[in-house]
Amino acid sequence: MNGTLVTFALAQEGYSFARRLKQRAVKKRLVLGQLGTREIAVCWLGIGAKNIDLFASAVSELQPRLIIHSGFAGGVRSLLEAGDFVLAKNCSSPEILERVRASHLFSAIGRLASVSAIAGPETKARLRLLGDVLAIDMESEQAAAACRKFSVPFLTARMISDRSDEGVPRMFAGGNLRGPGDVFHAIHFAGRMLVLRERLATRLSQLIEELEGGSEAISQPAAAAGSAAKNG
Repeated sequence: MNGTLVTFALAQEGYSFARRLKQRAVKKRLVLGQLGTREIAVCWLGIGAKNIDLFASAVSELQPRLIIHSGFAGGVRSLLEAGDFVLAKNCSSPEILERVRASHLFSAIGRLASVSAIAGPETKARLRLLGDVLAIDMESEQAAAACRKFSVPFLTARMISDRSDEGVPRMFAGGNLRGPGDVFHAIHFAGRMLVLRERLATRLSQLIEELEGGSEAISQPAAAAGSAAKNG
């Protein structure tokens, strides 16, 4: 393949990105295609990386030049807003991290913590006391460990879906709606995610273009005011 393998937990997260690929084909539960002239494969890790064996098989067969772990994450740092694109320094290869840490695409760089279930504001507040946690997800640490075994360069770039003071609606966490407030929250969150997955697809496409374009394209000054306050 000699291209880029991009992972998401769920197909819903990566739907907009996969739709941007030209000459799309599905093979062995992977979406294969092209982004410009670049060969791209998309793999669904499953919640909690339950499909890690599929991922390992894909890496072994395709032998990608680069792996990007993406999708959504819950914000822990209070300055982060939904839609911020963040880089996980503890779930990225050092050589790739150095290439992209100055990219204008990222709102923040820091440590991503792994959780075993969707976390609410109380859990996020406890993690914030650790001082260096940027955001949380359920797959990146396992996927990063698999990449280290294969010695493939990788990075983890995720988009914030919920702020530090927010929780994910119960129905998105497998729970039941308990009243009108839950219904409103679920509708609002679903509408947000439709917008954010398009934004995530755009950021990922830009990131891949920068990486393929070499270090000069990546070493742009941070664009957003105040981003330095977010960076770890």
